[in-house]
Amino acid sequence: MNISFEPDLNVLKLDGVMVSLHCHHYNCGLVKALEDMEGVNAREIFIQTATEEFYINFKNYISNHLKDKTVREKTEAASDLYRLMGFGRLNLSELNESGGTAYADSSYYVTGWLAKYGRRNLPVCYLTCGFLSGIMSAIYGKTIGTYGVEEKKCIITGNNICEFVVSVVK
Repeated sequence: MNISFEPDLNVLKLDGVMVSLHCHHYNCGLVKALEDMEGVNAREIFIQTATEEFYINFKNYISNHLKDKTVREKTEAASDLYRLMGFGRLNLSELNESGGTAYADSSYYVTGWLAKYGRRNLPVCYLTCGFLSGIMSAIYGKTIGTYGVEEKKCIITGNNICEFVVSVVK
């Protein structure tokens, strides 16, 4: 993955795509604000947005750098991207074209939420659900929304890992 920084413009790019990295105050605050709004489904907004962004950008990365690589190499690259962006460590080794289970033993959103708001009863790793949905579609050449992801366990609720079940939905 090519990382560049243009100091005159204060722009960070990953493989030519401009990215914006925010602190936990911003990201967790945004999740909480949307969750607190009546009639707004924050979970679905974050998952859909992340699905679209990671699908588009990872599909582009595959075509530019991983075209002749195996599925395993592509999933390892996706895991590296997740870690590189500071989201945590994500084990994708149990995933295949039909879905499967992914695990995270660390999570940016959990760490940020705990620091800002404390423990909660519901999972908070919406971005990871969208990440998984998007990269799975990109890796297997499917359309956006082919894969649904449910976070079954979350560190925020007292589990020792976050567990994500990925399944084909269309």
